[in-house]
Amino acid sequence: MIKLIKSIPLSLLALGVMSDCARAEQQYDFALHGYLRSGILANSDGNRSDSLGLMPDGKWRLGNEEDTKIELLPQVTLTSDSGVVARVKANLTHQSKCTSDWNCLDDDGKSIQFREGFVELSNLDFAPDITFWGGKRYSSSNTSSHQFDWEYIQYNGTGGGFDGMDLGFAKLDAGIYAFSPTDETDAFPVDKNEQGYPDDYSLNVWLKKIAGTGFDLELIGHRMNRNENHPTAAQHGYGVTGVYNFDGFYGLTGGYSRVVFQYGRGLAAGDSLGKNGWGWANLNDTQSWRVVLDNLATVGDWEFATFAFYQKDKNYRWWSSDNDGWGRTSWVAGIRPYQQITRNFAMQYELGYEYLDDDNYKGVGGKGKGGLTKITVAPTLTFDSGFWTRPQLRFFATWAKWDKGVSDALDGTYNWDTNTISAGGYTRSGKTDTLNFGVQAEVWF
Repeated sequence: MIKLIKSIPLSLLALGVMSDCARAEQQYDFALHGYLRSGILANSDGNRSDSLGLMPDGKWRLGNEEDTKIELLPQVTLTSDSGVVARVKANLTHQSKCTSDWNCLDDDGKSIQFREGFVELSNLDFAPDITFWGGKRYSSSNTSSHQFDWEYIQYNGTGGGFDGMDLGFAKLDAGIYAFSPTDETDAFPVDKNEQGYPDDYSLNVWLKKIAGTGFDLELIGHRMNRNENHPTAAQHGYGVTGVYNFDGFYGLTGGYSRVVFQYGRGLAAGDSLGKNGWGWANLNDTQSWRVVLDNLATVGDWEFATFAFYQKDKNYRWWSSDNDGWGRTSWVAGIRPYQQITRNFAMQYELGYEYLDDDNYKGVGGKGKGGLTKITVAPTLTFDSGFWTRPQLRFFATWAKWDKGVSDALDGTYNWDTNTISAGGYTRSGKTDTLNFGVQAEVWF
């Protein structure tokens, strides 16, 4: 935490002081929001353990996180005499296990990074209902599953656009993003100082609440210069996402529910389906399809978070020199029941299954195919009642078992010289199950 405090620039601290002085004039308002999770994950041998998961993105997170992540989100709001509102926002992130887009900018990937820094203008005289933005930010349409710890719609980058234009039959959001996955740049032989370094430029257009319903439609187009290390890679791509948001749990009970359909081709397929920046190795004819079910149901004193997706990839290629790519199938399904016992004590349980069929992971015996089952029990101390209440302190036990055919996909390390995957910590002993324990704090404010 000392490192975090020292890493906050003097200018940001001055901004907070300035907001205190300006508040008396009723023109400025300062707010600080944030997120924190931190804990320990250990196995029955008393050793620190890694998270478990087969998917390239996401994992059943309850009782399955070993890293520390801190986000601080300062915001200054300025209001003019005419009523125009300007919001200046930033996102300072520290993560001990750096896994996401531009967070990895130094050698160790663990210092404080500015993941957002942008300005919004709204209530302008010629467009009072539209919010314009410019800078480095997350899209306001990003959508994630808290249960699976995964944004299946994720557009981040530096650019500009607007949200909330009323077309009569729908609301329109549009923006252009330039994105450079700097941690991947460090991992592969690419000179980021070279002229024409291949940023991914994407145009993102959303139509929301079409015809007054819960239906949203997104259209995405990508453009990236071909890199010399991937001479057959795609330079273009397009994708579409359809989302239907239901009232409650499919209209049956309280909570929420949504169904998502996604398709991508070229740069918009594979690991870039529903997001930007990860398609450097995609082929022009790489194609991907995905269906997502993301829900929370309220039944009496219980709440049930459920999540599932199915994805099919054609001519998929994952950072390799394979000329044609290969087929890949993956799907997950899980449920997290939450019971509030008293106002400040709850029981959480999670059952999750992941399945992967990917020829790139040869696995034990050359299978590259199989599943992983994870079960977690987590007594939880709560600040207040409800699934979403935070802070929470969780004490958990997690048991997981996987098929031998996906041992190398579980937590293996890819060797680029030999095009092989070595077994990771869980599979080095030859076991196909583990019993883990730990404690975790999670806060957002």
